[in-house]
Amino acid sequence: MPQGTLWADFELLRAVTNAHQRGRKFEQLLERLFRQAHFRVDRDAGIATPRQTDLVASYGDVWYLIEAKWQNAPADVDVFDAVFRRLQRAASSRVVGVIVSVSGFTDTVIEEAAKCRGEELVLLLGEEELTALLAAPGSVAGLLHRKREDLVTHGRVHLAAGAKPRRRSPRLSADLPASDLRLLDTGLVPMAHVAGDGGFTDLVFAQELPDVDWVPADGNGVCLDLPIGAFDENGLADLLFALTSLGWTTSQPQWAIQQATRNWHGVGAREFLDTLRAWKERYDDLDEDDVHHTEKVTYVDTIQGGGFYTLAADVSSHPSRVVQHCHVSFQLTGIPLDTQPLRHVFEQFDAVGTGYFRPMTAKAVTRDWLAEPLPLEVVGYLVSHEPFPFDEPDAADGEAADLPKPPEEWVIGIAAENPFRETDPPDGWPGQLRSSSVIVCSLRSHHPLDDLPDGYRLWGWEQARTTDARVLRPVADW
Repeated sequence: MPQGTLWADFELLRAVTNAHQRGRKFEQLLERLFRQAHFRVDRDAGIATPRQTDLVASYGDVWYLIEAKWQNAPADVDVFDAVFRRLQRAASSRVVGVIVSVSGFTDTVIEEAAKCRGEELVLLLGEEELTALLAAPGSVAGLLHRKREDLVTHGRVHLAAGAKPRRRSPRLSADLPASDLRLLDTGLVPMAHVAGDGGFTDLVFAQELPDVDWVPADGNGVCLDLPIGAFDENGLADLLFALTSLGWTTSQPQWAIQQATRNWHGVGAREFLDTLRAWKERYDDLDEDDVHHTEKVTYVDTIQGGGFYTLAADVSSHPSRVVQHCHVSFQLTGIPLDTQPLRHVFEQFDAVGTGYFRPMTAKAVTRDWLAEPLPLEVVGYLVSHEPFPFDEPDAADGEAADLPKPPEEWVIGIAAENPFRETDPPDGWPGQLRSSSVIVCSLRSHHPLDDLPDGYRLWGWEQARTTDARVLRPVADW
């Protein structure tokens, strides 16, 4: 049979009536699938002795004993037991069994697989999942990783049409880091976010913008793009939790949520998820004609050790909150020696085989400065506690102080009206901001909250471009 695409060749196999011939060609098809998924594949490997296993494939330090079945009836417990005994002989937690059955599985097999959560793990792969993998071989490692995670962590057999299993209940935003910054309006009343007129852009403001080119070695930084199958709003929550578990969520990420005529800007991962989920409340003051069928979200955070990443997604304005597009772009000072954390995210979100480190050919961060600082109209303050809040006050009359000095709050940034909304912007100013009524600036010099200056001026800005987002750091002073 001449080779075409994997999926097309699988469909041709349906017409083969000789069960033995079909089984042999099915094994060959699976071998091609795993090789295209960047697995190392061996046939008749010694690890399966004394019984023969159709295929043995390895990815990283994990080996998979793969049993292929295309029968008229679902795979039964005899098939499961045969694979399980081979795993017992292998006696290693790094060897995992995989049964691929086009005809599905009996309920008994599924129940037995769910019980096996020790060293011997048997993963089940059905027809719907297989056809999805044949169309996208790069998804194999991610799907097997999720199957193992579901089985070990939840005792649950993951059998679906290649989709990431949805959680029974949404993740709690309280489990994400809260922002250590506060947004205050001009009356010093706390705000959940800063809202203003605006349209759809790929722009997000930042208080910090690490320059990944700013290292002693020659050359520029690298970028790494990660397409995400987030599926829905809860999938975005899963992504935030995955980034947090790897230590990639700080207490000061910034974000923007954009509708056709309205934008919301804020700080903090927890606050982002709460605001994203409160979409009905955000739409209360919008006319029905001003609500587009999707809203755009953009999120930026720094990475300890140098670099930053952006998250960009389009989320349905329908109650389903379907995510139609989601992309994470990492900007790094170089290729890390330890890529396992990145690999973990790629596997968890089904993007193995699609990620490449690409050198940046242009400067990562560009800077522009105004010839004359421009006055700004403040609409809010970004406030942080001083870093050393427990200094003892001076004792009076030789007596020890009873209480520590309360922490002092400092203004580190401001929200202001866009000074270039009605006028021609200077060279270098992002054109996407033409529709925005608000900008969020970083202060070059901080000051105490209880000592507000007479005014602020815009001095310049820094910006960086990722695959799906633009990060802007306007710089102001007082």
